[in-house]
Amino acid sequence: MWNEIVNEKDIEDLMKIYSGFHDSCIVSLNYQSGAYVDANGGMAEGLASDHRVNMILHSQWQKPIELRFTGVRKCSIVGWQDNYFCDIYGAHVGFHTNLLGKTRDDRLIVWADYGDFDPVNYIEEKLISPNARNCTYVIAEKMYWRMMNEESEFDNKENL
Repeated sequence: MWNEIVNEKDIEDLMKIYSGFHDSCIVSLNYQSGAYVDANGGMAEGLASDHRVNMILHSQWQKPIELRFTGVRKCSIVGWQDNYFCDIYGAHVGFHTNLLGKTRDDRLIVWADYGDFDPVNYIEEKLISPNARNCTYVIAEKMYWRMMNEESEFDNKENL
């Protein structure tokens, strides 16, 4: 069953249930745009809600969890970093209304694998950072989560 994050209490509950993502790691991440080219060569753009990221994380303390983001505005993935492990010590999950400029107040949700992440002031040091200052993050219109078991880990039949 999918749980939608719609308010601060939902964020607090998720962070409590998943121990703030402490001692977890991203196992897989899948992006779908909803765009395609039809049989006549026409380009179909897809709707905003079709832009999705599905992320599976494992934890040393909890069952695996799947996060789903819809209406994805930005996704930045940091892969292998020299001299650093891929474990997450704490994540950031929060609503932000100041990411699309001063004249827009769209409420977006942000997940990052760094607890002190601030999307307003975040600047990547370099394209690839030798001192692990970059982090993985997703900015989207909606976020959902569900705990997984071995049977559901590869079962994507349940749609939103």
